[in-house]
This record gives sequence, structure tokens and C-alpha cells, in this order.
Amino acid sequence: MREATAHLWITGPTRAARQAAAAALPFPDPVGVDCHRGLRGPYTGAGELMRHLVPRAHARGSLPEGGTRLAILAAAPELRALLGAAEATLTSAAPPGERTRWYGHERTRRIANGLVDHLAAHPCPLTLVFHDVHEADATDAEFLAIALRRLDPDRVRIVVCSDDDTPERPASPGAPHTPGSSLAPATAAELRRRAERRTAPEVTAPYPSEFVDTDGTGEPDEVYRRLDPAARAKLHDSRADELEASHAWSWRLGAIPYHRAHGSSPEAAHAAHERAVEYCLGMGYYTAALELNARMDELLGPDAPWAARYRQLRQRGLCLALLDRPAEAEAAYYDVLSRTTDPKVHTTVSYALSVLFTRLYDAPRKDHVRALAHINTAIAFIDMLPDAEDRAFHTAFMHNGKALVTMHLGDLAEALRLVDTALAAVEDGLPPGRHQLHKSVLHHNRAQLLARLGRGAEALAEYDAVVAQDPHHPEYRFDRAVLHHQQGRFAQALADYAEVERISPPFAELHYNRGDLYSAAGGGDAAAEFARALELEPARADARIALAELWLDEDRAAEAAALAREGLELAPDDPLLHCVHGTALLALGTADTALDSLGRALALAPTAEAYATRASAHLALGHHEEALRDLTAALALCPEDPDLLHNRGYVHESAGQWAKALDDYTRALELPGADREALEQRRAECRERIEAPGSGDLS
Repeated sequence: MREATAHLWITGPTRAARQAAAAALPFPDPVGVDCHRGLRGPYTGAGELMRHLVPRAHARGSLPEGGTRLAILAAAPELRALLGAAEATLTSAAPPGERTRWYGHERTRRIANGLVDHLAAHPCPLTLVFHDVHEADATDAEFLAIALRRLDPDRVRIVVCSDDDTPERPASPGAPHTPGSSLAPATAAELRRRAERRTAPEVTAPYPSEFVDTDGTGEPDEVYRRLDPAARAKLHDSRADELEASHAWSWRLGAIPYHRAHGSSPEAAHAAHERAVEYCLGMGYYTAALELNARMDELLGPDAPWAARYRQLRQRGLCLALLDRPAEAEAAYYDVLSRTTDPKVHTTVSYALSVLFTRLYDAPRKDHVRALAHINTAIAFIDMLPDAEDRAFHTAFMHNGKALVTMHLGDLAEALRLVDTALAAVEDGLPPGRHQLHKSVLHHNRAQLLARLGRGAEALAEYDAVVAQDPHHPEYRFDRAVLHHQQGRFAQALADYAEVERISPPFAELHYNRGDLYSAAGGGDAAAEFARALELEPARADARIALAELWLDEDRAAEAAALAREGLELAPDDPLLHCVHGTALLALGTADTALDSLGRALALAPTAEAYATRASAHLALGHHEEALRDLTAALALCPEDPDLLHNRGYVHESAGQWAKALDDYTRALELPGADREALEQRRAECRERIEAPGSGDLS
């Protein structure tokens, strides 16, 4: 029997030892990349891998397209020469001072899944070796976790090299893999022993100090230690100049800021860090932006001009908020407010505090009234702004923020009025070409509110306008597809979903929604869509439940039960997963074990469906009283459901309670959606039983 192939994790005390161990592995033509974030920042490893593989694909006449292409460009911007630039959106093209929309932190998961799609489609087996993973940026760590989970090691074997000597195994089969979780400890120890017997490969450095040549990713060598500070700075200046002249743009996110910080010009160091922070913020690489921002704090020093200090503090608060760390963001924002009486700063920061309390905090800390207080403070400062255009923009921006709070407070009509006020401010107070991004955001928000208010035709007109204005922004088309689906325009919804798939790296919600549409309208493979959603995001319970229910309809109960069990390993307290698991066990004829799952579902969240399913399990076991109790509880939750009355009537009938069965069947017939033919047949049977001599009605 052939031994199962596995991904590997090599650990060792030094980089040289780990490199030697990787070189000793019996795999042909491995592709090795360095993941140390000090080199190229976000996607240092994944980007280098794409720069290696994509030219090979080009030589084969096969280049990635659609969302995969966009993911590759995000990780390796230098490949624009081969793939062409990503299509501009109003977000990506907005001037720095007009950027008012930021990507959600889920964007990097989409990029990672797109990169993994490219690897999975590679025409021949690959061995990929990732060095210095313990120093990787969050983007590379996320990419590797997804790659280890999704990629078949028989096709793409991953070797992770790090200094971590205590690998942990993943909590469950569906969870993102800890790097190298397939590597047995004995194998790891052997690889370490083998590595320690080998010597590191020789490196020829063009600089007197190898430490400078490796961009500070190792330990300072003796040459570097002996140099005086001015000579060291000169080496760093020279290396930064060389990297800036390189065609490899991504050095600007790692090595160049590092060398400028250790070079002779504080101004150049600050500028390099600020450019890198702005880029990472714009791309959604918030962990890297925060780390670079912290270094910029050190570069500025205590006597920095307020304008530079404010930019650094504002960026810090924004990074923390976008990383879903609202408590730290709140502290950062109050720090800013404590330093100045500038009304523009107080307007902007009060808005940011409002967003924390209305959107970002979890339920215990969420406070829409406090959010309203902060946004009102922001609005109160607007009239103090000296510039008329500034006042117009902030009027629009802050009223849009107040609309968000008002919507969360439940007043949709007032939220719509506030968005209309914001739109009037930008139309009347700003030149036509200014703040096009924020105008599109306002129209998008207006479309969402109109849809929620049931004004579908107006909402669709807004979506049409905003899609025409920003055709390559996937969120607008996605939301329009949802509206098309809700209003029964399935062909139009499918067309929008297809375009979203072309202009966005892959994400699970698209496939879940398309599967839901196919389930409702037919014409496609709903199961394949739900399965794709789970491939991208195994923790997505709604896709797992939908797929399991499809399999139950197809008499694939064993597979449905296994799917639900996998989901429960990820979310052991999900009542719907327990319910579908119980339903599958019942379909397999194991009513007694089904009762356990259904009981757990009801303990977590009583629903009519779970009660009704448990009633079926009780009935299969001959527990008539328990089945009747559950169906009565289900009817208390859904008193107008004719099927529940039909089912309870059947249980009464099975127990010989003909009169009670007849009463339930009769009541069910009075409700819309009842199965009239079946109910009339059951009623006739009950009457015959009641009228028969010695009927023995147990009612």
C-alpha cells in the first residue's frame, strides 16, 4: 500500500540548517522562495512564487484570467508586464486625498484563494519550499494556511521552513492547517539532524557586508559590526538606491524602507515609509501598514511637525479599525483628539469614533446612541471649517455617516433623507470632477436603503447608475445581482454574478448566492456552487447546510451526515448544523442517534424545523406522546403551517386518536399552501374509523 503524500514542515535552529534539510529532500526541481517580510513586505513569498511560475505559464501560452489574474497582480505587481494592469476602479484610482473607501480585511483571503486556484491548476506536479515562514507577513501566512488546506500534496507539495520547533496540529479537518501539520515529529527530528550535518550554501555579496546584501534579514556580520555609523549608513543608502532602480517594485514595501531608515537621510526614510504605508492601506494589507506606521512613529521623533504626526496617528487608528481591533482604535483616536483643537481633526476623528460604536464593536460594546453622539459632534464642527469646498465634502461625508447610525437605529426613511442631504451637498458644493469615489458610495448607499424600503424599481435604477459609473467594482454588481434575484430576474442576476467572478478574486458568498439562485430557479449545478463555497471557506455553515439538504433530497444521506459532522467540528454549537445532522441520521434509519443531534439543536435554538424532525424520529421509534409534544411545540412557533398540522394529525392517527387527527387535518385545510388532496384522503380515512362499530378511538 502506497504511503500517503503529505505537506512538510522543516524546523531548525538556523536558516542554513533549514535550507540544507530542504535541499536533502528527494523531490525533483523544487521551487524555493523566501517569505521574510523584510524583503518585500506583503506577499513576499507568494509574490516571488508567482514571479517564478507565471512567466512559465506565459511560455506555455497559458496565462491566468479573471479573478485569478487579479489575485496574482495584487501579490506580484511587477507581473503587469505580462498580465496587463488590473482594471481601474474609482477606489483604486482615487487621489490620496479623496480615498474614502477601504477594503474589508476579507480581501486578502480572496487574493490567497485566487493564488491557490492558480497553483491547483498547474499542469504538472510541483514542490514548493517556503523559507523563513516565522518572519512572514500576515498575507503570506494566510496564503500558506489556505494552500495547505486546499492543495493536494500529490499535485502541489508544500514544504514550510521555520524556526518554530513545536508544531501544533489543526483543531479539525476543515480548519486552516497549521503549516506542516502532516509532518511526523520523528521525520522532523531526522531532518534536523541531517540539516546540522550540512553546511550553508555560499553567498557572494556585492557589498562588504553580507548583512546589507541580504537586506537585514539575518544577523549582522563582523564586517558590519566593525563599520562606523557613517559607513554603515552609506552602505544602506547604496543598497536602497540599487533597489529603487530595480524593475521589482515590491522592494518598496520592505527592503527599501528598511535601508532608508538605516541610511543617512531621515527625510528619505520618512518618505519611503509613508509611501509604503499608503500603498498597503490602499491594497488592504493592514498588518503590514500598521508595522510600517509604528516604524514611522520612531522616525518622526517627539518634535515632529503636527501635520506629519497627525497623518501617522490617523493612519494608525485606521489600521487598527480595519484590522477589527476597535478598542485599540478608540484609544488611538482619543489620543489624537487630546493633542489638538483643530475643528477639521475633531470632525474626522469624531466620525471615526461613531463608526466604531455603530459598526465595528461586537454586541456588548456596540452603542448606536453613543455613535449618534459622536457623529453629531462631527457635524457640529463643520461650520468652523474655513474652506467652502471642504465644508461641502464634510457635510456629505458626515451626513452619510449619520445615515449609517440612523439605519442601525431602525429609521430607514430618515437614513435615506440623510443620504439625499449628503448627495445634495456634493452636487451643489463640489466641482464636477471631485470626489467621484464618494459620490458613487453615496449612490450605492441610497440603492441599499431603497431596496430595504421595498422601493425596488428605484433601487435598481441607482444600482444601474453606479455600475455604469464604476463598472469594475465587484460590490456594486454583486448587490445588484442580489436585488435581481429577490425580484425574480434570475437571468440578470446570473449575468451579474458571472461578471463579479471575472472582476474579483474568488469569494465564497458569490458561489453560495449562485447556488441559492440555482436551487430556486434551476438551470445550473447548485451543489457544485455550494461545494465551491466550502472549498473557499470551510467554516461557512450556510453553504454546508444547503449542500447537505441537496444531498438528502438525492438520497445521499451518508454523505450529508459526514458533511454536517465536519461542520460541527468547526462550529460545535451551530443549531442548524445539529438539525441537518439529525435529519441525515434519521434518513439513515438511526432514529435513536438522530434524537441526540436534534436534542442538541433544540437546546441551542428551538425551531419549528428541529421540533418537527425530532417528532419524526420519535415516531420512527414508536414514541407517539413525545412526537405529539414536539409537533405541538413546533405549532406554537409556526401556528399557520399546514404541514405541521398535517404531520400532527398523522401522529394522532398512528396512535389511534382518530378524532384529534380529523381535527388537525380539518384545521390544516383552512390554511394556504395545504396539500388538499392528501388531507381530504386522510380525513376520509379518519371518518371511516370513527364511524366504524367498535372503532376504539383512543382520543
